[in-house]
Amino acid sequence: MNYIILQSFLKNAMDINNQETINFIKSAILFCRVIEQSADDTSKDFAKNLAGSLAGLYAATVDLPSYDEEYDDIELECKVTEAMYNSVVQIVSDKLGAHDDFLTVDHVDMQYSDTPIVVHVSEDIADIYQDIVDMTHRIQSADNAIMCAALKECVDHFHEFWGQCLTRSLGALHSYISAPDDEEED
Repeated sequence: MNYIILQSFLKNAMDINNQETINFIKSAILFCRVIEQSADDTSKDFAKNLAGSLAGLYAATVDLPSYDEEYDDIELECKVTEAMYNSVVQIVSDKLGAHDDFLTVDHVDMQYSDTPIVVHVSEDIADIYQDIVDMTHRIQSADNAIMCAALKECVDHFHEFWGQCLTRSLGALHSYISAPDDEEED
Protein backbone atom coordinates (compact mmCIF):
# COMPACT_ATOMS: atom_id res chain seq x y z
CA MET A 1 0.00 0.00 0.00
CA ASN A 2 1.60 3.28 -1.03
CA TYR A 3 1.71 6.34 1.23
CA ILE A 4 -1.00 8.32 -0.63
CA ILE A 5 -3.50 5.44 -0.40
CA LEU A 6 -2.60 4.88 3.26
CA GLN A 7 -2.99 8.59 3.98
CA SER A 8 -6.37 8.62 2.21
CA PHE A 9 -7.49 5.52 4.13
CA LEU A 10 -6.55 7.10 7.47
CA LYS A 11 -8.30 10.33 6.50
CA ASN A 12 -11.47 8.41 5.62
CA ALA A 13 -11.38 6.46 8.87
CA MET A 14 -10.95 9.70 10.77
CA ASP A 15 -13.97 11.15 8.93
CA ILE A 16 -16.07 8.30 10.25
CA ASN A 17 -14.58 7.73 13.69
CA ASN A 18 -15.41 11.01 15.36
CA GLN A 19 -17.88 11.95 18.06
CA GLU A 20 -20.10 13.94 15.69
CA THR A 21 -20.59 10.97 13.37
CA ILE A 22 -21.20 8.62 16.28
CA ASN A 23 -23.81 11.02 17.70
CA PHE A 24 -25.47 11.27 14.29
CA ILE A 25 -25.68 7.50 13.90
CA LYS A 26 -27.12 7.15 17.42
CA SER A 27 -29.71 9.84 16.63
CA ALA A 28 -30.55 8.12 13.34
CA ILE A 29 -31.09 4.79 15.08
CA LEU A 30 -33.28 6.41 17.75
CA PHE A 31 -35.39 8.12 15.07
CA CYS A 32 -35.98 4.78 13.31
CA ARG A 33 -36.71 3.03 16.60
CA VAL A 34 -39.38 5.61 17.53
CA ILE A 35 -41.24 4.80 14.32
CA GLU A 36 -40.66 1.05 14.26
CA GLN A 37 -41.50 0.45 17.93
CA SER A 38 -44.50 2.74 18.33
CA ALA A 39 -47.28 0.14 18.42
CA ASP A 40 -48.17 0.67 22.09
CA ASP A 41 -47.72 4.47 22.13
CA THR A 42 -50.66 6.82 22.43
CA SER A 43 -50.93 9.44 19.73
CA LYS A 44 -49.56 12.19 21.95
CA ASP A 45 -46.74 10.02 23.34
CA PHE A 46 -45.77 9.07 19.80
CA ALA A 47 -45.77 12.75 18.79
CA LYS A 48 -43.56 13.62 21.79
CA ASN A 49 -41.12 10.79 21.08
CA LEU A 50 -41.02 11.63 17.39
CA ALA A 51 -40.47 15.34 18.06
CA GLY A 52 -37.64 14.54 20.47
CA SER A 53 -35.95 12.21 18.00
CA LEU A 54 -36.33 14.77 15.19
CA ALA A 55 -34.77 17.51 17.31
CA GLY A 56 -31.85 15.24 18.18
CA LEU A 57 -31.45 14.15 14.57
CA TYR A 58 -31.39 17.76 13.40
CA ALA A 59 -28.80 18.78 15.99
CA ALA A 60 -26.60 15.77 15.19
CA THR A 61 -26.83 16.29 11.43
CA VAL A 62 -25.78 19.94 11.46
CA ASP A 63 -22.75 18.96 13.57
CA LEU A 64 -21.45 16.45 11.01
CA PRO A 65 -18.20 17.23 9.23
CA SER A 66 -18.29 17.80 5.48
CA TYR A 67 -17.20 14.98 3.21
CA ASP A 68 -15.06 15.28 0.08
CA GLU A 69 -16.62 15.41 -3.37
CA GLU A 70 -14.62 12.30 -4.27
CA TYR A 71 -17.43 10.26 -2.70
CA ASP A 72 -20.03 11.56 -5.17
CA ASP A 73 -19.12 8.94 -7.78
CA ILE A 74 -19.66 5.91 -5.56
CA GLU A 75 -22.84 4.04 -6.41
CA LEU A 76 -24.90 3.31 -3.32
CA GLU A 77 -27.50 0.60 -2.88
CA CYS A 78 -30.97 1.57 -1.64
CA LYS A 79 -32.52 -0.47 1.16
CA VAL A 80 -35.94 1.18 1.54
CA THR A 81 -38.55 -0.17 -0.84
CA GLU A 82 -41.78 1.55 -1.83
CA ALA A 83 -43.64 -0.87 0.46
CA MET A 84 -41.43 0.10 3.42
CA TYR A 85 -41.93 3.80 2.63
CA ASN A 86 -45.71 3.35 2.44
CA SER A 87 -45.66 1.40 5.70
CA VAL A 88 -43.96 4.31 7.48
CA VAL A 89 -46.49 6.74 6.02
CA GLN A 90 -49.30 4.51 7.32
CA ILE A 91 -47.78 4.06 10.79
CA VAL A 92 -47.28 7.79 11.31
CA SER A 93 -50.62 8.72 9.77
CA ASP A 94 -52.48 6.19 11.95
CA LYS A 95 -50.71 7.40 15.10
CA LEU A 96 -51.29 11.11 14.47
CA GLY A 97 -54.79 10.87 13.00
CA ALA A 98 -56.15 14.34 12.24
CA HIS A 99 -52.86 15.85 13.42
CA ASP A 100 -51.04 14.37 10.43
CA ASP A 101 -52.19 17.20 8.15
CA PHE A 102 -51.03 20.79 8.50
CA LEU A 103 -50.89 23.94 6.41
CA THR A 104 -47.59 25.48 5.41
CA VAL A 105 -46.22 28.18 3.18
CA ASP A 106 -42.79 26.55 3.45
CA HIS A 107 -43.09 24.02 0.63
CA VAL A 108 -41.63 23.77 -2.86
CA ASP A 109 -45.15 23.83 -4.38
CA MET A 110 -45.85 27.20 -2.76
CA GLN A 111 -44.37 28.92 -5.82
CA TYR A 112 -47.50 27.81 -7.72
CA SER A 113 -50.01 28.83 -5.05
CA ASP A 114 -51.16 31.92 -3.21
CA THR A 115 -52.68 29.88 -0.38
CA PRO A 116 -51.00 27.59 2.15
CA ILE A 117 -50.26 24.02 1.06
CA VAL A 118 -51.60 21.00 2.97
CA VAL A 119 -48.67 18.84 4.01
CA HIS A 120 -48.63 15.52 5.87
CA VAL A 121 -46.24 14.82 8.73
CA SER A 122 -46.35 11.15 7.72
CA GLU A 123 -44.95 11.84 4.25
CA ASP A 124 -42.23 14.14 5.59
CA ILE A 125 -41.24 11.49 8.15
CA ALA A 126 -41.20 8.74 5.50
CA ASP A 127 -38.91 10.88 3.32
CA ILE A 128 -36.50 11.31 6.24
CA TYR A 129 -36.79 7.64 7.24
CA GLN A 130 -35.91 6.53 3.71
CA ASP A 131 -32.63 8.45 3.69
CA ILE A 132 -31.73 7.48 7.25
CA VAL A 133 -32.39 3.75 6.78
CA ASP A 134 -30.51 3.71 3.48
CA MET A 135 -27.56 5.43 5.18
CA THR A 136 -27.51 3.10 8.21
CA HIS A 137 -27.71 0.06 5.93
CA ARG A 138 -24.79 1.30 3.86
CA ILE A 139 -22.47 2.07 6.77
CA GLN A 140 -22.76 -1.54 7.91
CA SER A 141 -20.59 -2.46 4.91
CA ALA A 142 -17.47 -1.51 6.92
CA ASP A 143 -15.97 -0.15 3.69
CA ASN A 144 -14.65 3.33 4.47
CA ALA A 145 -15.39 4.75 1.02
CA ILE A 146 -18.98 3.46 1.10
CA MET A 147 -19.46 4.71 4.66
CA CYS A 148 -18.18 8.17 3.75
CA ALA A 149 -20.26 8.23 0.56
CA ALA A 150 -23.36 7.19 2.52
CA LEU A 151 -22.82 9.88 5.14
CA LYS A 152 -22.08 12.48 2.47
CA GLU A 153 -25.22 11.63 0.52
CA CYS A 154 -27.35 11.74 3.67
CA VAL A 155 -25.93 15.13 4.68
CA ASP A 156 -26.35 16.47 1.14
CA HIS A 157 -29.99 15.32 1.11
CA PHE A 158 -30.48 16.91 4.53
CA HIS A 159 -29.37 20.28 3.17
CA GLU A 160 -31.23 19.89 -0.12
CA PHE A 161 -34.49 18.36 1.06
CA TRP A 162 -35.24 16.50 4.24
CA GLY A 163 -33.89 19.09 6.67
CA GLN A 164 -36.79 21.29 5.60
CA CYS A 165 -39.20 18.35 5.98
CA LEU A 166 -37.83 17.79 9.47
CA THR A 167 -38.22 21.37 10.68
CA ARG A 168 -41.65 21.69 9.09
CA SER A 169 -42.91 18.49 10.74
CA LEU A 170 -41.31 19.38 14.04
CA GLY A 171 -43.35 22.59 14.04
CA ALA A 172 -46.56 20.66 13.36
CA LEU A 173 -45.75 18.13 16.10
CA HIS A 174 -45.00 20.98 18.51
CA SER A 175 -48.44 22.48 17.85
CA TYR A 176 -50.09 19.13 18.56
CA ILE A 177 -48.02 18.40 21.68
CA SER A 178 -48.66 21.90 23.06
CA ALA A 179 -52.42 21.80 22.45
CA PRO A 180 -54.59 21.47 25.56
CA ASP A 181 -55.48 17.87 26.38
CA ASP A 182 -59.17 18.42 25.64
CA GLU A 183 -58.19 18.85 21.97
CA GLU A 184 -56.28 15.57 21.94
CA GLU A 185 -57.63 12.90 19.63
CA ASP A 186 -56.14 9.45 20.32
